[in-house]
Amino acid sequence: MGLLREGDKPSSQPSKADTIAAVKAPVTDTAARVEALIEALKASGRDITADYGDWLKVGFALAGEFGDAGRPYFHAISSLYPSYDQAESDKKYDECLKSNEGKTDIATLFYLAKNQGVTIEKTANAAGTSQRIPRKKGQSDKNVPLSLSDDDPEGIPDLPMFPEQIYPELPSLLKEVTDLMITPQEKSLVLIGSIVTVSSALLPLRTVYFGKTIFPNSYLFVPGPAGAGKGKLDFCYRLVKPIHKEKRERWLVAKEEYTKELSRYKRQRKGENIDPPVKPPIQLLRIPANSSATSFQQAMAENGNLLMFETEGDTVVNAFSGDYSNYSDAFRKAFAHESFGYLRRGDDGEEREIDNPRLSTVLSGTPEQVKSLIRDAENGLLSRFMFFCINSTPDWLDGFASYGSDMSLEEAFDAAGERFAEFSKKLEDKPKVMFRLSFPQTSIFNDYFREEKARMKDLNGDRYSASSHRLAWCFLRIAMVLTALRMMDSGSFPEVVECSDADFEITHEIIQVISAHNDYIFNVLDRERPEGIAVADSYSAATRKTILAALPGYFKTEDMKDIAAKIGKTLRTVRRQVARAIQAGEVVQVKHGEYKKV
Repeated sequence: MGLLREGDKPSSQPSKADTIAAVKAPVTDTAARVEALIEALKASGRDITADYGDWLKVGFALAGEFGDAGRPYFHAISSLYPSYDQAESDKKYDECLKSNEGKTDIATLFYLAKNQGVTIEKTANAAGTSQRIPRKKGQSDKNVPLSLSDDDPEGIPDLPMFPEQIYPELPSLLKEVTDLMITPQEKSLVLIGSIVTVSSALLPLRTVYFGKTIFPNSYLFVPGPAGAGKGKLDFCYRLVKPIHKEKRERWLVAKEEYTKELSRYKRQRKGENIDPPVKPPIQLLRIPANSSATSFQQAMAENGNLLMFETEGDTVVNAFSGDYSNYSDAFRKAFAHESFGYLRRGDDGEEREIDNPRLSTVLSGTPEQVKSLIRDAENGLLSRFMFFCINSTPDWLDGFASYGSDMSLEEAFDAAGERFAEFSKKLEDKPKVMFRLSFPQTSIFNDYFREEKARMKDLNGDRYSASSHRLAWCFLRIAMVLTALRMMDSGSFPEVVECSDADFEITHEIIQVISAHNDYIFNVLDRERPEGIAVADSYSAATRKTILAALPGYFKTEDMKDIAAKIGKTLRTVRRQVARAIQAGEVVQVKHGEYKKV
């Protein structure tokens, strides 16, 4: 039997392959962790192979790490599935060995388990050994015991990615483009980048919240150090590039005709009485980020709906720096579709009013560029953006084979963009499509944001209160995008659409992750945070100060574990920052596993 059809799993009575036997993998730190994970899965009764795709990932992860020696691990994990079949699992592992292309590393196994609530910390010593595995300069920490090491790179601390289980449930366009990505960070980046990008091209869709009409348009900023992979975000623009291209071509034709008519008007003879031509309005979807504030406002007035998409943070920072007050005001008002006016330069000096502006924004840059664009936590732009922080990838990825296709990502995203453009045209035939939540969803929505507002106030005081309200707008906007893309899948265009439970749950998962990233950025920008919570001059300083403020004066390893859970960081992050605090003279190590703040 070949590969099973997607969704199928082998069925027969469970066998005795619930222990690790037969071929025994060499004893390494990773092998010890896998064995500990299997015991934890058995003890909890959690099955991480119920989804066929996850079952394959388990096989690929073990095959890539251990080769044939990983077979007993695969049987032990597969046997937790109620209809486990030993022979079929053997065949499946053979297929994983043959077709494994290095896409799935062993970290995926622990990630799948973590999603089921089962986590195994790295240990200092491998099972059956007493020697510590030394870490060399520049060496990846894969398969290396966690330690308070000074070799860890500076960067954004560990922040949650979107959970793996949402990807199979996505609308087909989003599933297609995220399936092209390899790492969890890439998938998360492309998912949120695609959602915000296509939010710019869903004109008829809207909802009413607190009596105000809200459109899907959202703001996203992706901070990350150089080499973190922000370039993948650029592919998302290709989803709407055909729409921008068509608008621009129409504008160029209209401008050419205008130039001809203007020339004819200027050449007219006495008595012809030719009326002067009217200059054609700007027709674009994407507005260059280096546009002046006045040019941006004019384009918004003449289009009503724009996308600012820029992956080079310097470009938009320089534009904002040159005309900060006008740009910031326009951005803040466009987020809530509030009207604003401007005086157009030129001989006519025309004053123009922009009603109901709609702007989607996708930006990326370095951490310092975030602080240049949004200067402090008091700035109103902070609460209007969704942030998704990324970090450098520690391991080398195979750039030749890892994407597994002769088709380039440019071609794949361009093809998806053409299909989305066709859908967008059909959607625009509708003057209005009203979106709404079901009554049970509304109740869950209110309960979540009631708790979220209380949490934000406890952590950050009243100055961060607006963020909970604007995050609620982001929730509705993401849900609108997902619902619209379901319309693309079904080919149905009703005048009133209700969010499905699946899309509501996906949105809820996304917003919880975004909330954690937004909290972090607030921590970075806030210089007046009360009660000893971090005053941040840099990302690493913000993390360290937050952790040290939460730790007692005299603490042990167990305290670090408790604090990691309490503040939502990984133990790895806490231990790394304690190590840096020791280097900085802020903490001293009293003895093994015991520390004191200075």
